Amino acid sequence: MSKISGLTAKWIWKKQGSYNPYQQVVLARKVIRLKKVEQAMMRITTDGGYRLLINSAWVNDGPCRSWPEHFQFDLLDVTPYIKEGLNEITVIARHWSIGNFHSVPRQAGLLVQLDLTCTDGRTRRIGTDGNWMIAAAPAWLAQTPKVSIQMEPQEYYDARLEDNLIFEPAEVLFLAGAGPWQDLHARDVALLTRKPLPFRKFLDANLVKRDSSLDFCVPTARLANPNVIEANMSVGNAGGMATILELEQASVIKILGEGFSVAVNGLSNGEETFSLPAGRHFVLAFSSKLFGHDKDRSVRLVDPVAGLRLLNPLDNGHQNPWCWIRMPDFDFQGDDLAWPFNQDQDGERERLEKHYDDEITRLLGTVKDQADFRHVLGEQAVCLGTNAMFAIDPHAAFLAREVAGSASDWVQNPAGLSGAGGSLTVVNPAPEADIELVCDLGQQSVGHYELDLEAEAGLEVDLFGVEYINAQGDIQHTWGNRNGMRYVTREGRNHFISLKRRSQRYLFITLRRQTRSVLIRNLRLIESTYPVNPVGCFDCSDPRLAHIYAISAHTLKLCMEDTFTDCPLFEQTLWVGDARNEALYNFPTYGAEDIVQRCIRLAAQSLERYPIIGCQVPSGWDCLLPAWSFLWGISIWDYYQYSGNRDFLQEMWPAVLRNLKGAEGLLDGQGLFSGQFWNMFDWSGIDDRHATVLHNSMLLVGAIDAAQKMADLLDDHQDGIWLSDLRRRLKSSLNGLWDATRQAYPDSIHADGMLSASTSMHTSFLAVLYDIIAPENYNVALNNMLQPAEGMVKVGSPFAIQYLYEALEKAGKTDEILASIYANYLPMLAAGATTVWEVFPTSKDKPAEFPTRSHCHAWSASPLHFLPRILLGLRQTAAGGLAYEISPRPNGLTWAKGAVASPRGRVSVEWKLDGKKLRIQAQAPEGVKLTFVANDALTGLEIERDF
Repeated sequence: MSKISGLTAKWIWKKQGSYNPYQQVVLARKVIRLKKVEQAMMRITTDGGYRLLINSAWVNDGPCRSWPEHFQFDLLDVTPYIKEGLNEITVIARHWSIGNFHSVPRQAGLLVQLDLTCTDGRTRRIGTDGNWMIAAAPAWLAQTPKVSIQMEPQEYYDARLEDNLIFEPAEVLFLAGAGPWQDLHARDVALLTRKPLPFRKFLDANLVKRDSSLDFCVPTARLANPNVIEANMSVGNAGGMATILELEQASVIKILGEGFSVAVNGLSNGEETFSLPAGRHFVLAFSSKLFGHDKDRSVRLVDPVAGLRLLNPLDNGHQNPWCWIRMPDFDFQGDDLAWPFNQDQDGERERLEKHYDDEITRLLGTVKDQADFRHVLGEQAVCLGTNAMFAIDPHAAFLAREVAGSASDWVQNPAGLSGAGGSLTVVNPAPEADIELVCDLGQQSVGHYELDLEAEAGLEVDLFGVEYINAQGDIQHTWGNRNGMRYVTREGRNHFISLKRRSQRYLFITLRRQTRSVLIRNLRLIESTYPVNPVGCFDCSDPRLAHIYAISAHTLKLCMEDTFTDCPLFEQTLWVGDARNEALYNFPTYGAEDIVQRCIRLAAQSLERYPIIGCQVPSGWDCLLPAWSFLWGISIWDYYQYSGNRDFLQEMWPAVLRNLKGAEGLLDGQGLFSGQFWNMFDWSGIDDRHATVLHNSMLLVGAIDAAQKMADLLDDHQDGIWLSDLRRRLKSSLNGLWDATRQAYPDSIHADGMLSASTSMHTSFLAVLYDIIAPENYNVALNNMLQPAEGMVKVGSPFAIQYLYEALEKAGKTDEILASIYANYLPMLAAGATTVWEVFPTSKDKPAEFPTRSHCHAWSASPLHFLPRILLGLRQTAAGGLAYEISPRPNGLTWAKGAVASPRGRVSVEWKLDGKKLRIQAQAPEGVKLTFVANDALTGLEIERDF
């Protein structure tokens, strides 16, 4: 392979006044004539997202997430796409200057470099510069709301505009190393897969009521904080809007405020419907919460009556019937390092929020007409263009859907949507309703929507996915997430593949504004995940356990992108604590190492911003969750134990020390970790909304233990001494708080010095897991783990139960782990789950009518770790996979078999119980030592083994 030298390409974009648009898509193009090529390597990156096409073939989407100070490019072997003669390189580049949990946007910019080695030995380099042609791509509408606080703006494509391209020479912005993106280096994780996935089943065709509502979606955070790029909840959403509603006759008007409080003629009282006489009425609305996740809020006039008009109260003839009300007295642009659910140190945020609530309540009740408005709020009100004030939100129509009957008479060959009965589905227009098609993938997946259809110009095709529909047919809409998009057709044949990856099991396709028949040739998902290698497997005589293992493995795959993520639908975020669990589950199942290293590195780089490791990275949300910071350190030792990679340990060692020294600097006068952070560990009701929460100090001890092992391995004796002393001090401080009366630790210490009245299982199992508990209290702590007292807070999430299970395994209580897996995961199977859930069905942290919030959450995939360890008895005992012990516990099973991944290859075990004889077979790569270890579950059995 030829050697590729450094980057000489330049950062480019379309020439424009500002390079910080809210959302923009451009097409960059280069046509080159080439001789026969032996090798073609491309480096490509952008601040946002790109899709690369060469000679119209889809090559790759990217880039991977990275901090702007350590920016990455994708290195692609594009040789198969290059031909002799003319070649066209097209990049669809997307930028969003808006805060999210996946990146820290700086400005628009695209960098591409193609290095060629020709068959005659000559080399050639083509890089982005002023000779590339670039055009705005108006088919992707810019003014859409964010998908969620965690994600970028929603995708909305109008194919009627896709030919409105005006190419011009690109503007050179920076040399490769001179822009706001520093330390440019190659992607350090595998590229994502692309696997076409047809729908498994066509479920239904519905007539849905045509939505005539007027939806006014307002980007409140952007209007209140222009040019601020953040994803914090502590950034204000203050502001209001006003209009004059004119009626030709007396009517009942329904106005919904989603994130807005609304009054008509000074009356609100929380009512949605207003009985109004003919004439003019003054409508006033204010963003109802100063802070929160929802940064795009809406006022919705439901089914407006004929003859209704809206007029701008500042200028009745203005094209926008609403005016915006600025409220500069409530500007607040804070971060979330002081967690917003706690009282911040000076109370400014809480005082401001209460003052805002009081003020908008007063204004809604006293500003009753246009004259009042101009007198009281006229100086704060401004007329804005419709595009400047509102976003277009197709998701609102999906949320408001009303099924009016079956559409089966209007749909021919619906089975074609699942690839059965021929490929063509015909949808004829219904006279007074839109048509909705509902498809089932058979299991949850994640990927890009692909559609191929023939239609009239202007047909609106809404594609929205959901994870769950209950037995009554109720759709679970994922809270705070607009999980889908709108595609508007051009005349004739339409083919489209969405830029964004989305997850769902069920897809709702709604055809709106249809007047002619639509021919659907293809509609499918192109699944896109990390390219897992399913080395690990598990099966046994109880098919329920095998099923639990299978859906856990599928969940983990869906939560593997360029990093581990918490969930493929709700956030797609690298949460550092989640990643610790997911890496642990990945080791025996898929054995992927690059993704583990990458997650650890990205988190380490957050120390350039924070005193301890950030909780989700890279991100525009400034937040610390100390439990995650300490689990990061533990994950590094996990990785060494699996891989035996001492070099990576050495690379991360300075960050390990920096994280722990940062934590030491946050110890309080009692020697405990203390900080006004998000001090959560579990969705369970722990009394954790205080600066000093005991589980943080216990997890810090666990991180110190991991670091001490690293120090020993790396021969860092000086830091080893410091770590030993820090551990001793923390342990002493923690055990000084053991309550002999309650036989437990308190959850926290309050600001007034009072010990929390609440106790939880968590402090007991963490104290056992990390050897904190005093010997005389060990049995009590163990009993708290097994039989918690009445009123003691129990484990609420599959995330936290991982650490209970680790403590139980350490205490030799592995049969209890299996019993807990049965109790907690069988209800998921009973509900038809194809993935494991964020919370258990018994959790209080879930929607009342549905079993969980997120239905696909890999922090819950602990069966991947524990089923092979308990039932196969297969445990790694030497770093790098050099040795394993085999000690199965049948637990009522008659047979079990499976395998785990190791750095040296697959290690497999199979056993069968025949009366009193247990036959065990095992295989391992050369150089891997297997050792049989007897246990109490095998007492009385005759063991026959072949290793």
